[in-house]
Amino acid sequence: MAITTVRSLGSIDPVRTYGLDQTQSQRPSFAKQLADAVTEVNRLQTERDDLVTDFVSGRVGEVHDVMTAAEEAQLAFELLLEVRNKLLESYQEIMRMQV
Repeated sequence: MAITTVRSLGSIDPVRTYGLDQTQSQRPSFAKQLADAVTEVNRLQTERDDLVTDFVSGRVGEVHDVMTAAEEAQLAFELLLEVRNKLLESYQEIMRMQV
């Protein structure tokens, strides 16, 4: 079975999604990806705060929009927190290594 056959079954191309078709210099660095994630979480939380303010003031009538934005911001923050915890755990493990 050819890999192209398997790839054509789904709508997501893993080679492009994970940047495997790019050279090392074209891929964004880990620091850049982490900074982008923090920026995205901040944007989601700001959007949530704006929706809550609009809902309280009566400009947004749909409760589910506010709840969806709040849950999305919460999940993004929890994911970022878990990534931070794993990075900290990895750093501590490296520091415990004997040379």
